[in-house]
Amino acid sequence: MVSVSSSIAAKIKGAPTGTFFETSDLATLGRAAAETSLSRIADRGDIVRVRRGLYWKGPKSRFGAGAPSPLAVALKLCAERGVGPTGWSAAAALGVTTQVPATPELVVVGQVPTGIQGIRFRSRSNHRRIGLRYLEVALLELLRPPDIGEVSFDALRGRVEALVDDKQIRWDRVRKAAEREPARAGERLRLIAPPAMGDTA
Repeated sequence: MVSVSSSIAAKIKGAPTGTFFETSDLATLGRAAAETSLSRIADRGDIVRVRRGLYWKGPKSRFGAGAPSPLAVALKLCAERGVGPTGWSAAAALGVTTQVPATPELVVVGQVPTGIQGIRFRSRSNHRRIGLRYLEVALLELLRPPDIGEVSFDALRGRVEALVDDKQIRWDRVRKAAEREPARAGERLRLIAPPAMGDTA
């Protein structure tokens, strides 16, 4: 029978660079045994311990496996909480500004996570955001007051239309989530509705 350690080592070896591993994902192999195995593999330098129960396979170098970016860690930990960028981070993600904030800003539904350095978090209470994609959250954030200066509304409209056509933004999902956003956000969403959406915005 293949040992827990060998099984986990094989999974890590076969995974692409940039993959996260959680002890909870390997719980079927025995949680305590999985954590011990991951810890030992991290000691060898094949993966990096990000925080308790979370490891990352980075690109190999003579210095070890490296470490994931704070943004990658934040997105992993908040993946099921309607996470996305806000402020200038949202504008940059949507491609309507060249300005990139020194500290990425993210929003999540509910309580903001702790222990993640290098990220500024904000909380939202709209549970319809759960399940939205990164760029869908970015769009809702840009439509909320206050305005972000230097972002052209016409440029945003054109960019959103392109992203909807490319299926990176699901208009129906954004529209439903906008029903629980501040009124101004809903009004703006209707103004930038792609032509194909007609009156459904």
